[in-house]
Amino acid sequence: MYLCKRSNGIYYVWITDQYGRKQKISTHSRLKSDALKFFRGVKEGQRDRKLSRISLSKFTSEFLIYSASVHRPNTQDTFKSTLAEFERRMGDLPMHTIGVREVECFLGKKKAKASEHTMRKYFVTLSSAFERARRWGYVAKNPFKEVEKPKIRELQPAHFSKDEFQLLMAKIEDNDFKNLCIVAVTTGLRISELISLEWTNVDFVRKVITVQNSEDFTTKNRKNRLIPMNELLWKMFARRKENATSELIFQESGRRLDRIPLSKTFKKYVLAAGLDDKLHFHSLRHTFATWLVQSGVGIYEVQKLMGHSSVAVTQVYAHLAPSELHRAVDKISLSLN
Repeated sequence: MYLCKRSNGIYYVWITDQYGRKQKISTHSRLKSDALKFFRGVKEGQRDRKLSRISLSKFTSEFLIYSASVHRPNTQDTFKSTLAEFERRMGDLPMHTIGVREVECFLGKKKAKASEHTMRKYFVTLSSAFERARRWGYVAKNPFKEVEKPKIRELQPAHFSKDEFQLLMAKIEDNDFKNLCIVAVTTGLRISELISLEWTNVDFVRKVITVQNSEDFTTKNRKNRLIPMNELLWKMFARRKENATSELIFQESGRRLDRIPLSKTFKKYVLAAGLDDKLHFHSLRHTFATWLVQSGVGIYEVQKLMGHSSVAVTQVYAHLAPSELHRAVDKISLSLN
């Protein structure tokens, strides 16, 4: 497809039809600027005609099948609920008709009730799904790429002080559950990593835990990592190993624990200890990172231990080490009269 000016001074758009024959379409204009606008319109129309026609609900069904083959269960659930909410708010629209206006309309409707983090999650999740739709030829371009991503304020992740953690431990009577919490706060393991942990992942000689992918478990960033064990954790695992009846370290009748009941039980203990209800099981992971930084561990070391894909993710904990900053600026010495 190209634009060409003929001897009569009129610009024409030349296209090739489905049979390979060239055809010209008059722009009815002698001004190149107007002709270019016409040309872009024809180009958009040609591209849209090549798109596969599919409804949002049909795309969602196809996408969720694809998601099940490449994403973790939690991610699959996020895509499922987010796409369902988008359809509930906007209707079962043809995919090729969804543009910037529809995206901004959806975000506007959600803004009144959703938190900043929820808004961001909607945006990122839908943008990822629509990028896949673009690759599959269902939309000409990803409309989310032309919409400003919702901003969120930087908030300090909820974490336990050491006194608060002691209060929590005093309320937990179930020794297995108490051990689970201790492992979480001394390793920073995610709950999915904890309930998938097997004895083969524990090296008592080197005193390390290997967090690795297996046939029925995939780490969040699909990478393996090593977590050193401190003396407390090493002794605790040694005691549990003596009475182990399953390859899973934490289990119930040989079966993997369910994360949802675990989270609810944890919240019950938090409230029983009179602690902030914003604290949840994942807060133990934040606590691990917080205590490391407060103890002077470098942010890059914390990144490796946490298994973050980028140090930018770990930077949220950096402000918890003001003493490090003081030591840095103290290196600048001046002698003034």
